[in-house]
Amino acid sequence: MVLAIASLTDLRSRIVPNGLTLSAASAGLALAATGGLEAVALAITAGLAIASPLLLIALLRPDGMGMGDVKLVAVMGLFIGWQAWSALLTGLLLAGLAGLLISLGTGSRPSRVALPLAPFLAAGTLPVLVVAL
Repeated sequence: MVLAIASLTDLRSRIVPNGLTLSAASAGLALAATGGLEAVALAITAGLAIASPLLLIALLRPDGMGMGDVKLVAVMGLFIGWQAWSALLTGLLLAGLAGLLISLGTGSRPSRVALPLAPFLAAGTLPVLVVAL
């Protein structure tokens, strides 16, 4: 549900709301807490590790990626742990392909194509969730 809402708001306004990521992070930590302190530590570690590359990109090129995307990826890590790497890589691959196709269709440089990332992150997470079930 969080990824669906993030996708819709990102498509509509190019923003992933802080309230959404904060409430989702709180829920993820509460869920992890049911597994004990070790589970919480693992969830936090996964969330931070998976979001770190995006944080670096957002800091180096703030016009290319927003902090909402970084926080959303951290939340993904809280919920699905290290499997979020697969979701992130799949989402980035899908976004890259979409950007390439758009640039070919419009004749613009690929670096000039701006896409909301949340829908691609959601699409990348779906196969991970299906396999986990």
